[in-house]
Amino acid sequence: MATKVTLGLLASALVFTMFAAHQAWGEPDCYAEKELVLRKCRFTIKIPGDYVRPNPSCRVAVDHADMACICHILTIEEESTVSISKILRLAATVTSQCQQEADAEVLLFQRRYRHRHQKELISA
Repeated sequence: MATKVTLGLLASALVFTMFAAHQAWGEPDCYAEKELVLRKCRFTIKIPGDYVRPNPSCRVAVDHADMACICHILTIEEESTVSISKILRLAATVTSQCQQEADAEVLLFQRRYRHRHQKELISA
């Protein structure tokens, strides 16, 4: 009876170790993001042809993805059909567009606040 319990505990420990080791090795887990970006941005990042501006669904996918991780896990087969330089350009483009949109929102907020604050000062 004690042997069965011991073997059960050892088996459980082995299974736990196998699942924990995957994360402990530090292997990035962005495979789903990679597939989404490759699918949504296929016209932007394909090797033949010029760089094509990303469509909105591509920009959203890139904005939510860890692009450094995606570049790290690209396979040799994928690198033969996908341009790394276009992926880097895409990541930089989306990041700068997001930054520009955020900057525009901040400026709009500042203008509204300043305008409202000036009205309060004038009426006081």
